[in-house]
Amino acid sequence: MTNSTANLDIVMPEPRNVQELVNLVQTTITQIQDKFEQMSTSIMGKINDVGQKIDGLERNVSDVISKRNAELA
Repeated sequence: MTNSTANLDIVMPEPRNVQELVNLVQTTITQIQDKFEQMSTSIMGKINDVGQKIDGLERNVSDVISKRNAELA
């Protein structure tokens, strides 16, 4: 099993004062939100692709059943 945080590429320098800490936290949150958005978009795209493949499969199965029923009639 791999460590899922290894792919985040988030650099966290050590803050020297409170303002740098605030900036670091804000930057980190923004980076995490960006990564989440990228992953969400990717997942939704894959779900849509699978849905389209299922729709195509359903159409093909329906066509096969219709042709088979016509042959038996």
